[in-house]
Amino acid sequence: MPVFTILFIAVILLIFILDDFIVIPKSAGVTLKEKLVKGHNKGLINHALHLSDEKIKKGEIWRLVSSSLLHVGPGHVITNSAAMLIAGWAVESRLGAVRTLICFAFSTLVSGLFMAFVYKLHEGEGASPGIFGLIAVFAVLAVKNGTLVFSPVPLWALVILGVYIISGFLGGKTVLCEHLSGFAGGLAAGLIMCLGA
Repeated sequence: MPVFTILFIAVILLIFILDDFIVIPKSAGVTLKEKLVKGHNKGLINHALHLSDEKIKKGEIWRLVSSSLLHVGPGHVITNSAAMLIAGWAVESRLGAVRTLICFAFSTLVSGLFMAFVYKLHEGEGASPGIFGLIAVFAVLAVKNGTLVFSPVPLWALVILGVYIISGFLGGKTVLCEHLSGFAGGLAAGLIMCLGA
């Protein structure tokens, strides 16, 4: 059972529900449409955890990884949860929960450092840099095993992951940089972790 993967999805769903519907300042003026369809980043949790180059430079270094817990809108959290389930399950079936967590966190950190200090992103949220890191680890495992089907993840789920990857590269310059930097972090972590897998 993919313990880390399931726990992470549960945490991001809980944070999404709290931040999108419950812990919103009254002064934010969030509409029902924003809560249910469009999404917003006006919740108190988002305010405390989102990636921000300015706030990181002031010492709030947790934002380099905490932003992976945040999502803006139902579509964002649903697609990332589905991709996390597929990629995380596949990687965790071979590397275990702890090494999968390390790969995810390292990928998120590499992306956070790049986006804060090179790209100078003022506000960012989402688990996708870490997910793209796990996709890189998945690729390393696939090469090592000589097949894409090396885990309990069904082939049709890998097709869904392929669609996620393609759409992740079509989201504009900022999204592309987040995903590529997360993938690079995952590639480095994957090569190290997979040596002993």
